[in-house]
Amino acid sequence: MILISFIVSLCVYGIALVATFLKTIWNRLMVVPLVLALGATAPAAVKDSVVMVGDCSGVCVDPCGLVLTAKHCDHPPVVAVKFKDREVTARRVYVSPEAEGPVMFDCDGEGFPFARVAEKVPDVGDTVWSYGYPDTTGERQLRWIRGPLLRCSTFEFQGGKFKGNVTGFPTRPGWSGGPLFTRDSEVCGLLNSSDDRTSVFISFGATREAFNTCRNRPQNKPTLYVFGSPNCGPCQKFKQHYAEQTVLRQRLDAAYAVTYIDIDVYPAAAEQFGIQQVPAFVVPGQPAVTGYENPDELLKKLGLDDDEKPEVPAIVPPPAVEKPKGPQPAEPSSEKPAVTPAPAAEPKPDRMLSDKIDAAAGIAQTAVTIATWLGVTGATGGTGGLILGGIALWRTLRRRKGSITARDPPAHSNAPPVVTVENPPPPQAIVPETRFAPYERDTFAEAFAWAETELVRKYPGSVSTLETMKGLIDQFLSAKGIKRGP
Repeated sequence: MILISFIVSLCVYGIALVATFLKTIWNRLMVVPLVLALGATAPAAVKDSVVMVGDCSGVCVDPCGLVLTAKHCDHPPVVAVKFKDREVTARRVYVSPEAEGPVMFDCDGEGFPFARVAEKVPDVGDTVWSYGYPDTTGERQLRWIRGPLLRCSTFEFQGGKFKGNVTGFPTRPGWSGGPLFTRDSEVCGLLNSSDDRTSVFISFGATREAFNTCRNRPQNKPTLYVFGSPNCGPCQKFKQHYAEQTVLRQRLDAAYAVTYIDIDVYPAAAEQFGIQQVPAFVVPGQPAVTGYENPDELLKKLGLDDDEKPEVPAIVPPPAVEKPKGPQPAEPSSEKPAVTPAPAAEPKPDRMLSDKIDAAAGIAQTAVTIATWLGVTGATGGTGGLILGGIALWRTLRRRKGSITARDPPAHSNAPPVVTVENPPPPQAIVPETRFAPYERDTFAEAFAWAETELVRKYPGSVSTLETMKGLIDQFLSAKGIKRGP
């Protein structure tokens, strides 16, 4: 019995093991074709939107040719972008302010295949995809890979920090700047770096911010690439004229988006356009213009004739100030208002006699006091006291009466004059508004003079621009009837 049980158990375990093995093989055989089918059936526009930008990868996110890549790739202002079926020139229009982030290029032309930027960030644990052009055996080919989104974090990079997402799959050199896709084939990041197990992508927020900044820009103008060098005299002459001469700058900016490229810093850009001589003015699709002597000659070679000069806005004189309708105040009367004479002062009583009597009484009182002290008289009794008390009382009452009667009468005050239309206040009491103008003018003139000095010191070539601006200010003030002070 034991042997039979052992044999039965062995058969059961063997059957289970074989079934598990066959199931595993079946799943693998089905998963591989499924994955391949998903990759093959991905929207063609999504795969075709992945491009090569120099030695890195990128993705087109707008049919007008907006291409996103990574900042650490350190691309020049003008690059060649390779799509599946064509190669075009692109101009840099956005750089992330962070240590690492997106860089946006604008391709010449339109109608490019593109992938949409995601509206929301995927959740941790979701499956994400990435495409890129890695360098494999000396040849760059489009590759893809998928894996889970592991976490979001902040990373240190080249002395700064940036936010990024970590995925559970590795990438290869040349993949930098390649897009990270959600399940809906929408861009949610750009490749920053990778190791043998994971990869770090620039965050969804930074990618979305770059796209929002550039997608609502005004209609594109043709780009005028100006190739020059610091050691080139005509190149520096053009830069000075472009900065100082308003007419030249306005006419070029009205027709083109001007981009200056230093061939010493970006020689690859000059080779891309076949530049052999500087200065060179290149508009894609048009013959290059080389050399520079003066603005008129350059504008003529570029096809900007005199008919395209921008109109100078006319200075409209200020409207005349209309006088208010209604009764006007009468002119001030030349007649002097009647002055009410002050009442005559009452005659003061003659105080000379009273003063003499008071002086005599004082002498008598003093004499009686001295005599009593010496014992000459018997004035120490009741009679002497009555005499002295009477004299003192009389003098006290007289002084009080004199102080009251001697007070000057109150001054007479006239009633304030009533101001009417027939009798307006004197004109010198009216203070005009221009009384405070010198303070404001002096303060602004002092600030303007300081700004003018600093501008000339920092930018010596701006003297003619300042003179033109002051001439326009004088013209505007003259139209208002105001003369600017020295």
